[in-house]
Amino acid sequence: MSKATAKPALRTSGEHRHLGAMGESLYVRPVWRTRLAAALAAWMALVVGGLLAAARLMEITPPAVAPLLVAGVFAVPPPVLLVWSFWAMLREPITGWMAPAALMTFLGGLIPAFMPLYEAGVRMNFDARRPTYEAIAAEVRDGRIGGAPNARGWITGERDGARFKFRPSDRGAIDFTWTRAYGFTAGVRYDDTPCVSRPGARCIDRGERLEERYTYYARFF
Repeated sequence: MSKATAKPALRTSGEHRHLGAMGESLYVRPVWRTRLAAALAAWMALVVGGLLAAARLMEITPPAVAPLLVAGVFAVPPPVLLVWSFWAMLREPITGWMAPAALMTFLGGLIPAFMPLYEAGVRMNFDARRPTYEAIAAEVRDGRIGGAPNARGWITGERDGARFKFRPSDRGAIDFTWTRAYGFTAGVRYDDTPCVSRPGARCIDRGERLEERYTYYARFF
């Protein structure tokens, strides 16, 4: 007679609870399937999107809200996510190390990518605004936009969300202001005044050249 093959006894739910209480892990959840992974991915996407949309946000964000927006995207989340990542690594060392590694890698890559992303956002906003700028510049040159200058000698206005100012004595130079808050000023300057280099002097753009007659500027105080 052949001997019957012995089958391993099935563990009851009570035995499973006993193993869990003794510290034996029954299931390891990969870190990429946790809420931490979702939070990291969402914040990384928010940072990249925020840099690309920064120029547009300058125009539409109230000055009182701007510091809160910057802190909420760039200042507060990194230390919070870093602490959360190290906590996850301590709790689950098998896959938890991926969370702080991913965060630190992203932060390291963001340093050289910060300005290219920001400048790409400047270009995108300028391209979207350019038809409005061209229309305003044409009307200013032709004298169809006027008014009483303010105490500093500027005539100011707004059209389709684009704020602008110019001096009546120099209608070929128009300042399209994006933001002016907390000592920081940014915008686009239109200038069709011809400049001719001469000995001891040369023509320079007062900002970063975007297109012919247009330069972008950003400065503190």
